[in-house]
Amino acid sequence: MKAIALHGFGSNPEKINWLIGPLKSLNLEILAPSYRDFEDGLNKVTDILKNNNENFIIAGHSMGGALALLTASTLNNIVCAISVSGPTDRLAQVRWLSEGEPGSIRRRTYEELLKLDSRQVSEEFLRKTSPINYLRPGLPPILLIHGSNDELVNIQQVENYYERAKALGNIIEFVKIEGMAHTPRGKDIRIIAKAIESFVQKHCINR
Repeated sequence: MKAIALHGFGSNPEKINWLIGPLKSLNLEILAPSYRDFEDGLNKVTDILKNNNENFIIAGHSMGGALALLTASTLNNIVCAISVSGPTDRLAQVRWLSEGEPGSIRRRTYEELLKLDSRQVSEEFLRKTSPINYLRPGLPPILLIHGSNDELVNIQQVENYYERAKALGNIIEFVKIEGMAHTPRGKDIRIIAKAIESFVQKHCINR
């Protein structure tokens, strides 16, 4: 079995060793593509899955987490999805970023998004690529990990996704890490590693 690990917006694979490490420890072959924006990332993941007949675990941070949830709902060969600090409603996410105070990390991130192709932040594209709009029974097992102090992704949308997915009968776990910001540090990384290893061993291996 292989795993796809996805970085966040403006990041790269070298900055998510904390996510790749727990997957490697489970003897999974890791594919960690680099991508520019959401559409590019979706195309990269689609190409990987089309060119492999094996089953995949897909995991991502931030934008990569949203990609993991979306592709687990819409593409084949994914047996589990892991989202760390990932938005589940991309339209609500961009609106929330736009409401940040001038100079804040929320507002700066919104301004960086605006520099992309305008279609990337259009209401139509954001709705089309929001994982919450693809919830249904029978999804692959899902692990959500989110910090209580996330300054970029409102935890309420993740809690809403969790409750709706659970109500539909899906296997889904939600790990809330007290005090964790958008990017994990120190003890957060250890908690994440333990949660990923436990989840994969319980729900993903041998599926």
